[in-house]
Amino acid sequence: MARFFLLFSILFCLSIEVRARADSIYIDSIVILGNKITKDFIIHRELEFSVGDSVEAMGLDGSITRSRNNIFNTALFNEVDVYQELQGNRTVVTIHLEERWYIWPYPILENADRNFNTWWRTKDFNRLSYGVYLNWFNFRGRAETFQILAKIGYEQQFAIGYNFPNLNKARTLGLHVAAGHTRIKDVNYNSLDNERLFFNDETGALLNTSYAKATMQVRKGLYLRHFITMQYQNVNIDSSIAALNENYLRNETTHSQFFSLIYEAKYDRRDYIEYPLTGYKLEGRVALHGMGILDNQNLNLLMIRAAANFHKPIIGRWYSAAAIIGKTYEIQDPTYYLQEGLGYKDFVRGYEYYVMDAQRYAMIKTNLKYQLIKKKTIPLQWLPWEQFNKPYFSAFLNAFVDVGYAEDRLNAELNGLSNKWLAGYGVGLDISAYYDIVFRIEYSFNIEQEAGLFLHFNKSI
Repeated sequence: MARFFLLFSILFCLSIEVRARADSIYIDSIVILGNKITKDFIIHRELEFSVGDSVEAMGLDGSITRSRNNIFNTALFNEVDVYQELQGNRTVVTIHLEERWYIWPYPILENADRNFNTWWRTKDFNRLSYGVYLNWFNFRGRAETFQILAKIGYEQQFAIGYNFPNLNKARTLGLHVAAGHTRIKDVNYNSLDNERLFFNDETGALLNTSYAKATMQVRKGLYLRHFITMQYQNVNIDSSIAALNENYLRNETTHSQFFSLIYEAKYDRRDYIEYPLTGYKLEGRVALHGMGILDNQNLNLLMIRAAANFHKPIIGRWYSAAAIIGKTYEIQDPTYYLQEGLGYKDFVRGYEYYVMDAQRYAMIKTNLKYQLIKKKTIPLQWLPWEQFNKPYFSAFLNAFVDVGYAEDRLNAELNGLSNKWLAGYGVGLDISAYYDIVFRIEYSFNIEQEAGLFLHFNKSI
């Protein structure tokens, strides 16, 4: 009886192993085609599988799709195709790539306002900056980036930076270093009626800033990234700015130098990061400015920001998106130089013309999208460069509702939109194109009974 039980147990275990093998696909080899510049290890780093892995048959298609999205989201390729050739329980995965153009020395023409719509109200050409911005992406074929920025006009700036995303053999550590100097002669020193106030002196710069920073990047898996930054800043303002706003640098001082320690984490499972339709992204940022080191005002400011973005297909060509964003300053009230409330990077649509200077804010953004034009490629066979001869685009109609609240405990009496609920809604058209181009035209309303047509050159959520 014991021998029979032992034999039965052995046969049962063998049957489980055979069944498991039958339900698994062995990755026999991975073939990469089209990467004339990019090293193979950059592509392998984005895959959910490796040569020699056994992947569940039911999950292989999903792993291939996610791996394709990961490669595309490196922003190194215009086209990425991943397919498999199955032979029994073994497969060969082939990755076909079309590389982008990586060296971009392009002219700069920027306005000094928070968005194009604010500048268009005045069309003040004195508030334009111009220069040259050199981006050399995928330097040495290792996904490294070399950057030089030089511009004059309203804002005079020089900056240089280098990003090493793969410092170690396991490709889990990276490093970004940068330094720069900026001179501005027209300074936003405060806000009134939720519009920025500026002071200008044609005789010279009113604000001079210099910085140097180093960021350590940690990426052990595919989707979670950590960033730890140490930054030094040196800020000098003219005495006229300190007189107009004694809290610009605190206590009417005209000079401040301080260190900042910044930690940021991002978990990103979106399909296409420049214009996502499925997946989600979670991110958090904690910055400690000053820490009582160097600064003569004993700056010790803590900033915390968190955001969550969600994207979900509904049915057919219909998609939904939502974002929740919150930010707060703690320990001390922020100096005006370091404070950034609603209306800057984060804003409620329909309030593009306004700023809500605040020490805390929260907002919810929602979108309902209909894909009017699916991805359409326009072959330009007369162009000899494959990096440019197959441009593509897609178009989406969208309806949106945003709600936000900005808490200002310093100057609320000067700005009527502070410490109250804000809401905007409207409809728009989004164009998403190759080389990460996004163009939005929206007609928005807000609860202040205002409406307007607004242009944007980035995604909304």
